[in-house]
Amino acid sequence: MSALTESLVSEGKMSGAIRIPNTVSPLTLTVDMRAGQVAGSFSVDAPGEGRPTTRVNWLLRQLKDAPDTLRVEAFAARQRGGGNAELLGAVREDPAVLVIDPAKEIKSFTITFLGKMGANRQKGRSSFIDSVIDTVFTSYDVIGQRLKDWAAAPPRLRKPEEVEVDETLSSDLPSAALSSQDDERATSSAGRPS
Repeated sequence: MSALTESLVSEGKMSGAIRIPNTVSPLTLTVDMRAGQVAGSFSVDAPGEGRPTTRVNWLLRQLKDAPDTLRVEAFAARQRGGGNAELLGAVREDPAVLVIDPAKEIKSFTITFLGKMGANRQKGRSSFIDSVIDTVFTSYDVIGQRLKDWAAAPPRLRKPEEVEVDETLSSDLPSAALSSQDDERATSSAGRPS
């Protein structure tokens, strides 16, 4: 509690997180008293393969119906400080705006909804509590329920016409590829007396 109080006094900010079942991350809420904003954000790991812009495009496909005003931040491997941030609308126009160094792979993204903080202490449309509740629901609606963790595609079976055959080998020669039973035969024959 003392860290929260210290943050509120020194920076004018309070933050906390809400765990929502089956979402990619907790919903992080940050209230910035000085800026009059309430922010709700979700973080997601980037795909484990592909170029940096390919990873950004993977995220964009998940946020295709989200508003252009969301803030997207990309974090690269071994990067110091904050990530490279831009509004979703600008990222849609040019996914490369999130790529600082093409040689570094993007490891994660944080997507944030920024809402206005209500200053009214009473109940109603412009109250502080209602603005926080609105940010929770809107953040989950436009971000949280849309994001899914990346999963590698399963290997694809090759069609017979795609298999390359070495014509220089005799057709009656058995395959030289290792079998799952090769270790068993080697062990059982080594254990038998000759």
